[in-house]
Parts: sequence; structure tokens; C-alpha cells
Amino acid sequence: MLVSLVQNNPAFGRKMDNARNLVRLMEQAAATETGRPELYVLPELCFSGYQFLSRDEAYALAEPRQGGEGISVLAEAAKKLDAAIVFGFPERSGGKLYNSSMLLTPEGSRAVYRKTHLFAKEKTIFDPGDSGFFVKEFRGLKIGLAVCFDWFFPEAFGTLARLGADLIAHSANLVMPYCQQAVYARAVENRVYVLTANRCGSEDRGAELLTYTGKSVAVSPKGEYLVSLPESEEAAVCLAVDPALARDKALNPYNDIIADRRPELYR
Repeated sequence: MLVSLVQNNPAFGRKMDNARNLVRLMEQAAATETGRPELYVLPELCFSGYQFLSRDEAYALAEPRQGGEGISVLAEAAKKLDAAIVFGFPERSGGKLYNSSMLLTPEGSRAVYRKTHLFAKEKTIFDPGDSGFFVKEFRGLKIGLAVCFDWFFPEAFGTLARLGADLIAHSANLVMPYCQQAVYARAVENRVYVLTANRCGSEDRGAELLTYTGKSVAVSPKGEYLVSLPESEEAAVCLAVDPALARDKALNPYNDIIADRRPELYR
């Protein structure tokens, strides 16, 4: 399957402008000579911006899974591009507020993952995610969702691998410099594709300047860096993934990374 990794630099709070810009980037990827992607992976909080000053501000920019301004733009794009889109957004559900990621298909199905591991001041804004990890199949590709700081916990990506994920769509707004190197290990130790869609640029709201690391990456089950995007520029790139490669968990005739696990000894 041909997939696309998208990196953007959203303007805080300008949901419609940011969503339309994401569509522009996806359409650029679809227009390349490599062919039309069937899956796009976008960053965390990709049309709202990240640096909320209060829970109330985040709630005002949040949308229900059924859709608001930002989600509606991406839903129309999924139909037009005939592709699934994974993207991060602030989700409101009743009085709760989650840092979520959605797998949105052109047929209109919506699977929402709520971030398990909240980072830093996110704990003052969002409720802890309660969706748990899951895998959804789209056109023969089994996709698991993760959001940003989830990468720091090997159990997160390992759980998705044991649930059968071929590809982990990892939407991120990274400010620490480690993830792009660390997901090499996550890909190899689980023999899955990892697509980390990061944002670029900076936000300076309140008393803190946040600079995002860009450099979105796609890593194969064998640890090959298939693509690496620029540090400070918006971009969208296509690459091919082979589910069969991710489903082969044998390292040699003696070792299988799933069958060889000994969870009774893990503490």
C-alpha cells in the first residue's frame, strides 16, 4: 500500500485555515508520480495548535468525534482522495476533554484513540485517555494509533504489535529530541512500520516558547529509515509499505519475537 507522511506548522486556534492547509499538503502528495496514497498520517492536534493556556481554551477549540469545523474538512478530503486519514485533535465528550487521534475512512467510519500518556502541562488540560489501544484494518493494512509521548513507553507500541498492527500511525508534537531515533527501536523490537508525523515551527503563548522538532520519520520493520522530513518546513511524502513484512515475526529459524516472549518473568 502507498501511504503518506504529512508534517505541518499550524497557526494556533485557526482551525479552518489549518485544516485546509493540511488538505493542500495531502493533495500535493496525491499529485506526485508515485501514485495516490491510500493512507495519510498527520500530526497531533494538527488543526488546533498545541499550546493551550487553559482547559477552557482547549475545550472551546475541541470537537466531538461526530465532527466540527476541522474534522468536517478532513472528512471531505478523505472522500475526495479516496483514502483514510489519521490525525490528532482535541476531543470533547460530554464534560471530558481528550488529546485524541482519529482513523477516518472515506466511507465515513471513525475510530478514536485517546492519548494514554499525557506529557507535562497536558495533565492540566486533558483527561487521561480511556480508549485503550486497538487495531483497525483498512484495505488489508492493520493500523494501530499512538499519540506523541506514548512512544516513551515500550509497552504502548508492544501492545499494538501484539494486537496485530502492521503499521503504527504515531501523531506527534515533539519538543524533545529523542523520538526520531527511539522509534527505530520500537519498529525493530516489534517488527512493525512506525510512521511518526510530527509538526514543525514554534508557539509562543504565555510565558513559554515551544519549538517543535519536525523531522517526521517512517521506519520499516527492519529498522530502515524510509523517509525523513525537514526540521522546519511543512512537507508531505509518499512511501510504500508491505503488510507481509510486518507480519513476519521470525528473526531466524529459532527466534520469533512474539512466540519467544516470556511475560511470566516480566515485572
